[in-house]
Amino acid sequence: MLGLIIFGIVFALGAAVVSEGAAQGDAGSSNAPLSSGDRMVFLGDSITEQGIYTRYVANYFTLRYPGVKLSFRNAGWGGDTAQGGLGRLKRDVLSLKPNVVSICFGMNDGGYAKLSDAAMKNYQIGMSGLVSELKKAGVRVVLLTPGCVDPDRNPDLAGYNNTLEALGKYVQELARKENLPVFDLHSLMLDAQNRAKKADPNFTMIPDAVHPSQPGHAIMAYALLKALGCRGTASGLSINAADGTSSCDRCAVAKLDIAPEKITFIRRDDALPAYFDPEARSVFQFVPIFDELNRYMFKAVGLKQGRWKVEVEDIEAGVFSSEDLARGVDLSLNPGPWLKLGEQVNRLSAEQEGLYFNRWRHISLMGLPKEAEPERKALVAKLDKVLDDMDSARVRTVSNRDWRWTLTLMK
Repeated sequence: MLGLIIFGIVFALGAAVVSEGAAQGDAGSSNAPLSSGDRMVFLGDSITEQGIYTRYVANYFTLRYPGVKLSFRNAGWGGDTAQGGLGRLKRDVLSLKPNVVSICFGMNDGGYAKLSDAAMKNYQIGMSGLVSELKKAGVRVVLLTPGCVDPDRNPDLAGYNNTLEALGKYVQELARKENLPVFDLHSLMLDAQNRAKKADPNFTMIPDAVHPSQPGHAIMAYALLKALGCRGTASGLSINAADGTSSCDRCAVAKLDIAPEKITFIRRDDALPAYFDPEARSVFQFVPIFDELNRYMFKAVGLKQGRWKVEVEDIEAGVFSSEDLARGVDLSLNPGPWLKLGEQVNRLSAEQEGLYFNRWRHISLMGLPKEAEPERKALVAKLDKVLDDMDSARVRTVSNRDWRWTLTLMK
């Protein structure tokens, strides 16, 4: 087992060295909900440990705010509760010197049964204690209520959503009392699940009844981003073929060349659409993730009537009528370099989460004789440097986004 761990770490070290050759990123954006240099830690149970909504959040900030260096660390622990999180807060969270910590507990705290007074009391002690200790440390705290379960997948959990709802109400009360940002994840997930099942009785975003798959984690990411204060969509552009002008929203256009049947230009975006796994898309119609946070709009007016092919870096983004383009089209989920870039960022986010998990759980917490402590400390320090380099590499990945757009009238 140790050999496999060391092999994986050595492989990651090599990958990080290769990424050092990437181009430098841009200057940080001044309007990001997180500030350049911030570190955010996700604290929770096995749902957080899955590393999916956490990855989506990292993807969002990397792509939406190019050049802003942020670091993200996952402190989720399978089977944990709010009191368990409080017990390991100093070791697993405060030791990372975070600026922001999100907390999502509750799934295990209710005991998978009707809520008892003892379970509620323990939850309150744990959650209030976490908030108190984090605020003492000067950390910005963001709260999520627990998600929901899918009792269709496990009849034994029928009624457990009532327990989770009650725990969630306490989280909202705590947030009001402590003046903290909070999002009612439970109500949002349960509503989306109910509406999706109405459309398709076989739908599930929680295959084992407890742990969400990608669609459920997309909802979690949306909830956390909203709690963090994220607002607005990706950049947008409007081209007027009649007078040769452009209107840019957080993007820049150069070398605009307009002919009756072909338009070309170079576009550089300062706010790219976030990346979610393709498997997450089944839930987008039930949650306003894209309408509120991720539209990537392109509009072209004054075009010759007909159907126009839109290509970006020789990738066909779609064929649209002149009327559709005049109204504006959302290209966030269409093929294009933004999706390829999103895939790269997503891969880097996943690799970094995997390496951090090994550094934390398999190296830092490994039981070793005291004679091996100097080597362990040296390895942890080296891994921390690699993880920091990976943060920088993820940011540099989005530096090359000067893309050539071509609109061609189809014959």
